[in-house]
Amino acid sequence: MQKESVLTTNSLLMMRPHRRQFVIGSESFRVYDDWHCCQLDASTWISYCPELLASWTTDANGTTWVILGVAVETLEFRSEPLAEIAQTASADVPNLYTSWAGRWVLIGDGKVHMDASGLLGCFYGTTRDGQVWISSSPALLADILSPKADSRQLYYQQGLSWFTPPLSRFVDISRLLPSQVIELKDGSIQPRPLLPPINPDLDYQEALELLSQSMITALRRLYQKQSKLWLGLSAGVDSRLVLAMAYRGGVNIAPFTRIAGRMSVADRILPATLAKKLGYQHIFLHGRNSQAKRQHLVAEHSADHVSQGDALPFLQSVRDSLEGISVGGWCFGVGKALGRNSLPDTIDDTEICAQQIARNYGEPLNSSAIAGMRQWLEWVKQTPQAHVDWRDRFYIEQRLAGWQSSKEQLYDLSNIQRIPIINAARSYALMLSIAENRRLNAKYQIELISQAVPQLSCYPCNPSDEYFGKLRAMIIKSSYDPLYIPRIVARKLRSR
Repeated sequence: MQKESVLTTNSLLMMRPHRRQFVIGSESFRVYDDWHCCQLDASTWISYCPELLASWTTDANGTTWVILGVAVETLEFRSEPLAEIAQTASADVPNLYTSWAGRWVLIGDGKVHMDASGLLGCFYGTTRDGQVWISSSPALLADILSPKADSRQLYYQQGLSWFTPPLSRFVDISRLLPSQVIELKDGSIQPRPLLPPINPDLDYQEALELLSQSMITALRRLYQKQSKLWLGLSAGVDSRLVLAMAYRGGVNIAPFTRIAGRMSVADRILPATLAKKLGYQHIFLHGRNSQAKRQHLVAEHSADHVSQGDALPFLQSVRDSLEGISVGGWCFGVGKALGRNSLPDTIDDTEICAQQIARNYGEPLNSSAIAGMRQWLEWVKQTPQAHVDWRDRFYIEQRLAGWQSSKEQLYDLSNIQRIPIINAARSYALMLSIAENRRLNAKYQIELISQAVPQLSCYPCNPSDEYFGKLRAMIIKSSYDPLYIPRIVARKLRSR
């Protein structure tokens, strides 16, 4: 038995909270009349929005499994996830998903498993009578469990702008880590390897080729699912690498760039130039002043797990005109060896390390965020993995599973579905097999682009405004930021 629901879009559904969310518990939980409620087994119900892709199958032992969200196989020689599960024994199904990219959860055989970095997040808690509830939505889970809320406010690009997993904004509601699975019967947490084994002796060129093939395979298969693939393209290296892989793989994509108030000149010029160079049609997206109408949706849908600034693309209706699937460059930070100059090499004292992280982000040392960070550091010490630096794990389990995941949950309110092609445990392991000196400053990514599409090598990544000439830069900035020159004049007058 294999069944896959249909990807649908409906603008009327978009303007209500809890779009593309799910709830798992001992009974059905129908948020709206059109929600699907399906019984997985004698004690488990899965309730979900009709716009959340749900793919059902049974394995070789007859056990039922469901994938919620979009999972795409990145190994060319393997079939798509449903077909692979169907011919695999129950105990071996978890071994399949290390090569699945996308944003998904897998439910079956009494457990819930998340994608490589928990971008389709799982919050969980227990009622007073011991019933376990799990949801992608902290707001819906709070409706069920009625917990107390943390008073900490999130501020855009200030401090730790996310609630630090395994904690959430709510007392008694936890957030599942990518290195964990949760048992449906009692809510107990079991460790799982964050990544498949990393081979530091893997040949560099082989690692690059394997990474290229995984990205190209993901792009081709996503294109088969949805004939319209969008790419959020900037002047940076991450989205440019996706552009290069799409071109090398012969995948037709539609690049776009969001116009922002203080975007760089490079972001205004280079995306269209790069797209044209490869024969793609590029567009710019302008937001609208619809913030007041949507602010209540942000709060009700995300339960204040996203800062005002991170919510801006939704508040300004930037992506409203897009439908289909959007691929992009988020998640590549896993392989960039970040935090090497600002964080200690080892975790000797979790309290001191948590405070150091807070200082680096400008978070007050009496913040409730430190408690979550300390709990996560303790978990990292308990579950080490060979050749995985804790700072790379920080990026996966905090920056992605905490900050990025909450943004993705909010962006579920939009028509477009955001599917990261690099978000597969195997892909991350390939990144981390590359020597650190080649990962710093995105060197390996630049080399991948150069090998795939040599004609892009002449365009620098994220050049400064001065690269384009001072006068040209001022003219371009003034075209989309009318206050740019007045601000410069005001600063000069104040400095006199």
